[in-house]
Amino acid sequence: MSRSKTLYQLQQYDSGIDQAIKRIQAIESILSDNNELDFAINKQEEYKLIFAEKQKLLKSAEHIVEIQNQKITQNQNKLYSGAVTNPKDLEDLQLESSSLQKYLSVLEERQLETMLESDQAQEIYNQGSAQVDGISKNKQAESEILSAEKSSLESKILSLQSDREAFLANAEISGLPIYENLRKSSGGIAVTLMQNSSCSACGSNIPSAIEQEARSPKKLSFCPACRRILHPGSS
Repeated sequence: MSRSKTLYQLQQYDSGIDQAIKRIQAIESILSDNNELDFAINKQEEYKLIFAEKQKLLKSAEHIVEIQNQKITQNQNKLYSGAVTNPKDLEDLQLESSSLQKYLSVLEERQLETMLESDQAQEIYNQGSAQVDGISKNKQAESEILSAEKSSLESKILSLQSDREAFLANAEISGLPIYENLRKSSGGIAVTLMQNSSCSACGSNIPSAIEQEARSPKKLSFCPACRRILHPGSS
């Protein structure tokens, strides 16, 4: 097995591990992201406070209407009880009755408006609560799926690490320090395939002399542009 092929095969293990680690990090980021749920909960609390305030206003309006009805009842009792016989007093009671009835209409209109506002606030609060429930359920379902994927990836990493160690133990690897340094400086990709006399990593053309050298089983050749190890892919 050529030196470049040995290192390229080692890279397959390392790339598999890197990809799995990167995906696990992405999963952990998703699992820890509760912004959508937190926002929905905050809005739900906001709607709850508004609804509570509207209920207080409604109870107050109902109480005011109740008091006004009591005043009307007292007025009517005086007016028709026969206890008041003075024409002037009766006229005053009738005027008062008319005034009380008119104001009751105003108060009842206000009560109706307040009731409609309370109903609307309750509907908005119910919608907010339903949204929180929906997001929570989706988050739970997503969490179960991603947690299972994370567990599978962790097992995959252990398997790849085991295979990598076995490969290192059984293969004669020359140029390992060069490979490790290139992985650090080249985004984790130290070995690149040559395709149609070009570097598959950066796209640069490979001179024929370097291409021939890269096909040698005993030498390591490097892309003149990105400096990665070149592997012809067949040797």
